[in-house]
Amino acid sequence: MLTTEHFTLQGARSGTITESLGRSTIYLGSLSASLVAIALVLRGDDAVDDFRLFALVILPALVFLGTVTFVRVVETGIEDAIYAQAINRIRHYYLELAGDDARYFVLGGHDDLQGSLANMGLSPSPWRPFFSIASVVALINSMVAGAFAGITLDIVAPRAIALLAGTVIAVAALGIHFRLGSGRFARAMESFTPQFPSPPYMTAPPGK
Repeated sequence: MLTTEHFTLQGARSGTITESLGRSTIYLGSLSASLVAIALVLRGDDAVDDFRLFALVILPALVFLGTVTFVRVVETGIEDAIYAQAINRIRHYYLELAGDDARYFVLGGHDDLQGSLANMGLSPSPWRPFFSIASVVALINSMVAGAFAGITLDIVAPRAIALLAGTVIAVAALGIHFRLGSGRFARAMESFTPQFPSPPYMTAPPGK
């Protein structure tokens, strides 16, 4: 039964990765096609007016698509982390059964986040969330949101104010993405209770 569960969890992990890549590809593909369309609009005689109209129609849709993509990519990341910890719990049982022969197992059996990271050759770091697919989506979606705000304000305000406001909104949107995403991930990890946590030397910061 544990072997079957192990393989099921491995398949589920593969599914989360596939979904994350698929959703990110849809978002980035839609963004690329929209930018190409906007560039073609700029070649007309009424380029500025057509550009604004087209951008004000397309960019809100891209922001919505980017937001739902970010939410789901964060959720699949949480699923993948929990599946990895569940696999480590089963692996811990394998190590117990193996006894002295456990030395032939390269990966450990600690079923907390630190243990799953250690099995991938990684160490805990506050910078690790910045290297995820969710961070890439968050950055691009924040830039699109800032561009949408800047183009909107450019109609009624000076260009400099529109640029400044767009930049501020992009930075604020990026901060909101990271705050909501990291908070959601942290709450999910707190709800998973490890049975075989990593020893203190594995959870200490690098260099300690």
